[in-house]
Amino acid sequence: MKLPPLNALRAFECAARSGSFSAAGAELGVSPAAVSMQVKNLEDWLGLKLFTRRANQVRLTDAGRDYYQKAAVALAEIASFTRALTEGGKRRPLVVSATPALAQLWLPERLKAFAAARPDVPVQLRIEDDSIDLEAEGIDARLSYGGEHPDHRMQELFTDRLVPVGADPQAGLDCAPLVEVNWGAAISSVPGWRQYFVQHGTARGDAAAAIAPSVPSAVALVQAGLGIALLPEQVIAGEIRAGRLHRLAGPALEMPRPYVLVTAHYKSRSRRLRALAEALGVR
Repeated sequence: MKLPPLNALRAFECAARSGSFSAAGAELGVSPAAVSMQVKNLEDWLGLKLFTRRANQVRLTDAGRDYYQKAAVALAEIASFTRALTEGGKRRPLVVSATPALAQLWLPERLKAFAAARPDVPVQLRIEDDSIDLEAEGIDARLSYGGEHPDHRMQELFTDRLVPVGADPQAGLDCAPLVEVNWGAAISSVPGWRQYFVQHGTARGDAAAAIAPSVPSAVALVQAGLGIALLPEQVIAGEIRAGRLHRLAGPALEMPRPYVLVTAHYKSRSRRLRALAEALGVR
């Protein structure tokens, strides 16, 4: 069996994933020069150029990108069955990270479908805002709104639209108190009530009576009778079907970016993740 030098392969995988010899060295506990030397050994062994080096930056070549995807899958599988052996055969959970809105309002029904399809795969759900490092935090899949993930695989879940909702189906857009969602510093593209009224020509310019830090918080405020809110229709569809929220008369406002499923490229062949994507409606 002809295998490459495994220390060199590990250094290459780490450098390719992190995009930096320095970051790879910090993860492996060695110097950037040691990582560079290991990568050079692997390049010499393969007879291929895996990185282009310019000043302090490194980038994968086409050959390096292809080799990384295959090597990362192999190393991940080795890590997986090694973990299974050392943990006495315990099933490793599939770690799914999601924004509060998706985790609390949209995801439960889909996870139920996943559990029915793959009862052998336990799921560990983490609820957290954006700016997540999937690799560093051991996350298998991330569900969020929009965002840029150039080093990961992004699959669209759905594109939503904002609709006015209230606890009272007779509440009017012209006079009911307004609940505004604060989408956070990482998201600037989601319009609010001001843009809604301007776009649809409604003469109303008063400030929001309440500001919610998340969509679930806004749902709670609306259900408590504190006002009406502009919320993503598909995300809150379960609340509307259950009669806990009511879609009010008024136009919808398209959200400019989709909700997405984010995974590492090297996990694209994972049967567990493919089953999860299917349960989430990704085709």
